[in-house]
Amino acid sequence: MNDSTKIREIEICSGALYDVPNILNKVGINSKVLIVCDKNTYKAAGLTLKNVLEHKKYDVQLCNLNREGNLVPDEKAVGEVLIHLKDDIEAMIAVGAGTINDVVKFVSSKSKIPYGIVATAPSMDGYASSVSPLIVNGFKRTYDATYPIFIVGDTKILKDAPYDMITSGFGDIIGKFTSLADWYIGSLITGEDYSEEIANDVKKSLAKCVNVSKSLKSKDESAIGKLMEALILSGISMLKFGNSRPASGAEHHLSHFIEMRELSNGEIRHSHGVKVGIMTKIAVKLYNTVFSFNKDDIIEMMKERKSESKEEFEFRISKNFGNLSSEVFKDIGYYYLDEDKRKMRQERILGNWDTMKKWVSENVPTVEYVDELLNDAGAPSDVAYLDLKYDELSDVLLNAKDVRKRYTILRLAEDINIDKIFDMAIKN
Repeated sequence: MNDSTKIREIEICSGALYDVPNILNKVGINSKVLIVCDKNTYKAAGLTLKNVLEHKKYDVQLCNLNREGNLVPDEKAVGEVLIHLKDDIEAMIAVGAGTINDVVKFVSSKSKIPYGIVATAPSMDGYASSVSPLIVNGFKRTYDATYPIFIVGDTKILKDAPYDMITSGFGDIIGKFTSLADWYIGSLITGEDYSEEIANDVKKSLAKCVNVSKSLKSKDESAIGKLMEALILSGISMLKFGNSRPASGAEHHLSHFIEMRELSNGEIRHSHGVKVGIMTKIAVKLYNTVFSFNKDDIIEMMKERKSESKEEFEFRISKNFGNLSSEVFKDIGYYYLDEDKRKMRQERILGNWDTMKKWVSENVPTVEYVDELLNDAGAPSDVAYLDLKYDELSDVLLNAKDVRKRYTILRLAEDINIDKIFDMAIKN
């Protein structure tokens, strides 16, 4: 599997780990490398990789990001990798999954030292992307980073990953149902760039994932390989577009908000992709609710909508984001309180209503279908798994839209009548 992007080598197969020296040679890395891992990924692949490379006469340095609890992609992790960098390091090799990949790619972008990834779990779609979600001052923000020069996924290693990491990758791809919908409606309502070609690539990754949903529980090596390919294809789509827009929408914003709440309580309790999968059901429910109406219904709801005042907005953000509220104000400011801009968006919503409704009916599935896919894969599918009650969902929906400035179904609901739509979606 390869692509015309700037990623030089992609190898997903049984035994791929042992081909890393050849891959390094192909991309012009011949001497000194830094392996970045944690205690778990060192056992899963790092030690073997170190031995394989040293056998081929590579000078291997090691940065082991050991933590008492879960490793977090924060300032400390970034600084620790930077400290281990020496002037003669030719490349870094991230051995792990989401967290280690995000940290190393950010360091790579700042240090201009190239990196490759040896994946230890098919857990997320950021392997091929050029963005890095990091937690800085407790706030999860996506930073521009760089792409890996190679990606290696040894299916013998991937299939032995903890199963919640496999379901995490599955959930991350299932989220493309709504990220694609958000991107499409956003292009019509805000005029943002949209690529049919890239959207089709994301749809292909989604199809690969759906096709193996019933084979993952048995840790079938071929199915795990297909899931990994889907994750990489999704990442390449982000790389081609230049940011995460094709593959990250309301389902991710909801996941990020819950993650920030978990962090404020001391630790991240559930994997990113698992949260995305569950929140995809919620985002799908919003889509099914909103687009069950005709244009006349939407006009009436718009007439009845209540605007949030500047004071109400500031109070809500301060209450729900706490010491992270300054980050929210910095990122989105009062952009969505501008009623002139809202009126322009409302006009575009009404002008494109029939087009959007047709697209959604053809591309956004039912909640029942998403639930079936998650259950087939053995992935968590209920908000209770995230220690959330349904009567808490309204607050999560209301605040998650402010995690990013990006236009999603959450913002569409806000432009129509957020109180009414959220109430209907949660109760039904």
